[in-house]
Amino acid sequence: MRGRRARAGSSDESLDSLLDTMANVVGILVVLVAVMQLAVGDAVDRIVEVGVREPATLPQVEAAERDQEAVAEAIAAARGELEALPPSRKREGMLLESARPLLEKLESLPGTHESNSLDLETLETRLAGEREAVARSRQEVEWQLDQLARLDVVWESRLLENRPKRVRLPDPRPPARGTEEIVFFCRYGRVVSVNRREMLEALNVGVEKALGESRVPADADRPWLYNFFSKQRIGWENFYWQIRNRGPSRLFADMAWRDPEDGEQFRELVVPGSQFEESFATHDPRKEYVRFWVWPDSFEVYLEARYLAEAAGFDVAWTAVPEGEEVGSNLLGPTRSQALID
Repeated sequence: MRGRRARAGSSDESLDSLLDTMANVVGILVVLVAVMQLAVGDAVDRIVEVGVREPATLPQVEAAERDQEAVAEAIAAARGELEALPPSRKREGMLLESARPLLEKLESLPGTHESNSLDLETLETRLAGEREAVARSRQEVEWQLDQLARLDVVWESRLLENRPKRVRLPDPRPPARGTEEIVFFCRYGRVVSVNRREMLEALNVGVEKALGESRVPADADRPWLYNFFSKQRIGWENFYWQIRNRGPSRLFADMAWRDPEDGEQFRELVVPGSQFEESFATHDPRKEYVRFWVWPDSFEVYLEARYLAEAAGFDVAWTAVPEGEEVGSNLLGPTRSQALID
């Protein structure tokens, strides 16, 4: 009997616990339903409030339409500005399309292929050279105009009627004691001054540099002298020394011309105030005399130059130079040439 009562008491206790648990769950569900109803009610109230807002007035609608039109106009204007912009790297097709005709015209111009690869510095250097050339051309034009004016004076005054036309034999006399030569070459139809002392000093210095010491050249020195002077072109102003092989054991130094158009022509000498005439202002006829070296193509120039030199008070001597011969200095061996400036 005790056992049955014990089992009956334990089952009653289990049912009580189950009822408590179920009551708790039901209570929680009730609370959740209540909370949800409250939340739904709040949401319905908000929807009702939004739905019953006051409608927009006519001015507000018109203002909104104006804003919309302004935005549309701004978009259209921005699109037009964008299309008007120059081609960029992002629009390579348009850039090539527009540049190709211009490129073809540029390439068809003369000298374009040569100048395409030049950098800015090279172009600036070339431009400076062109400006110098223009300046020289202007000076040449001014000089030509001056010559024309002087020739007009000669033409009107007939200065040439008083010129002596006497021909003298060559006069290769030695310099007078205590005097120095003023040397002029008459060649290529021109007369040009030559600094005899400067030329000979340059020759001596060049020979010494070519041989490495100061001595008389020997036959074995021929290639050294020829190579040195052909590269250096040592001389003075319009003249430089050029080595000429005169045969076995013979070597001659010629006075070569840098520019055959240097000097003054006959038509320039006959006009008062020529450079040749003004050059005598720096010389003294009591200590110097004038020697002309004359080639066959410039005898008329020599006669006018001789007249001007004698009119300035100088004694005059002259030496004829055969056609094709040069004036210079003998470096090695005997020579039959009389055109020795030393």
